[in-house]
Amino acid sequence: MNRSIIIAIVLTVVSVGWVLSGSSATTEPDLAATTGQASPEKFKVKVKTIVAETVTNSLYLQGQIEAAREIEIRAEVQGVVTQLGRDKGSRLKKGERIVELDVSDRLAQLKKAKAELEVKKSERNAGAQLQKKNMLSINQQQKNVANVLAAEAAVKEIEVEIDKTSVKAPFDTVLNDRYVEVGDYVSPGDSLAYLVDDSTILITADVPQQYIADIIIGQTVNATLLDGRMLEGTVSFISSSADANTRTFRVEAKAENVTNILRFGQSARVTVETGEQKAHKLTGSLLDLNSDGLLQVKGVDTQHRVITQTVDIIRSERDGIWLQGLPETFKIITAGQGFVTEGDEVEPIEDTPDSVTL
Repeated sequence: MNRSIIIAIVLTVVSVGWVLSGSSATTEPDLAATTGQASPEKFKVKVKTIVAETVTNSLYLQGQIEAAREIEIRAEVQGVVTQLGRDKGSRLKKGERIVELDVSDRLAQLKKAKAELEVKKSERNAGAQLQKKNMLSINQQQKNVANVLAAEAAVKEIEVEIDKTSVKAPFDTVLNDRYVEVGDYVSPGDSLAYLVDDSTILITADVPQQYIADIIIGQTVNATLLDGRMLEGTVSFISSSADANTRTFRVEAKAENVTNILRFGQSARVTVETGEQKAHKLTGSLLDLNSDGLLQVKGVDTQHRVITQTVDIIRSERDGIWLQGLPETFKIITAGQGFVTEGDEVEPIEDTPDSVTL
């Protein structure tokens, strides 16, 4: 065969082979694309594993500080004010004089009553001797005994009346106000002074009806005054009846006046501890709303798919929000949560201080 023909055949075979090989290479990727064997790149999100902490449930209320005892002293007998005790605002010891009334003729009445008592006693003693000799009836002797008892009661009544002319402090107290001056005439029931016992104080607050079931006697109550001073007390009283207008219940807690509060009626921020529970602390930027308007957070499960979890706010603080409703351990999405929805498969990257911003 002619050499040129052989060369032409070889070149033709090589050309056909080259064309066929190129066609095969180009069809394989197209086939893979049409069958869906290649996967698109997954969206990257930052995640962080959070663990629940034990937190104290607290109820925050607006309350005030009151004195444990405040009483108004009234006159028990009539008379003219002859002396005054210390000035109002002074601290009084138990038994210290507040107001002195004139005794008037009460001393003379007492002297007369005591003399009549001695006469009645003599009649009783003489009757007893006569009764032994059967010279006096039993009824008459019983009358003599009754006369003695009546005379003793008359003496005691005048002595008590004289004692009431000196009005004294019934306990250690502060003389908050005095309503009389020397020379004033007072009758039984007239106001003389107003006393405040500041040794023990009351922390009071009105609790909304939805929280009153969480309050029990003996719970710890903390109060913070406007000047920053803090008090701690225990619940001593819970009203059985709600206020008709506000539907709130009055709660009182007793506390020792360790910070020497002298002015009562001050406002205070009251905190009542109602128990403990597990919760997570997150920043507000990680919260979202679902289609029902409920608060939720987004996380990633073990298959790297996006999951959502509804949560409730326990309380807010300056550096975050305490939430309940999450599992004790939860892998939360800290960046990129706005670009993924529940069920999406993502590529999680641990959120560390050195991680690159997505």
